[in-house]
Amino acid sequence: MVDLPVSDEEWLARYILRKDHVRQDGTVKPDPFIPHPHADLSVTRHLGLDEREIWGIGTKVAEQVAARPRSATLQGRADAQARLYRRQGLFVESAPVKGNANHANVTGWPPDKPSQKEIALLIAREVAYKPKPQT
Repeated sequence: MVDLPVSDEEWLARYILRKDHVRQDGTVKPDPFIPHPHADLSVTRHLGLDEREIWGIGTKVAEQVAARPRSATLQGRADAQARLYRRQGLFVESAPVKGNANHANVTGWPPDKPSQKEIALLIAREVAYKPKPQT
């Protein structure tokens, strides 16, 4: 498993699982970047992966969420360099999991949802949204 420190230049994918999290113009709303009720935000490092592999992990993430009481479909992903999260006072830590050796957590969020949303708004403004490729 990959457990190398995450560099500022490293690209991270936040998978978007709800259609209503993306605006008509293709920009991402802040909601997918609010970890509440969790303490951390889950992302996937691009490190050593090609596009097909990044999308494959996203499909697995959506399937895992869909297995829970709420349904989820992979809509796309929001890519950003780790430095974007760190500029908001957050930390990005490698956290490999079974099925995703490139998993990482964005940590250091304030405990209250309104403060998290303020940070999420700043992050959402700068990410690059990529819709899921048609198969």
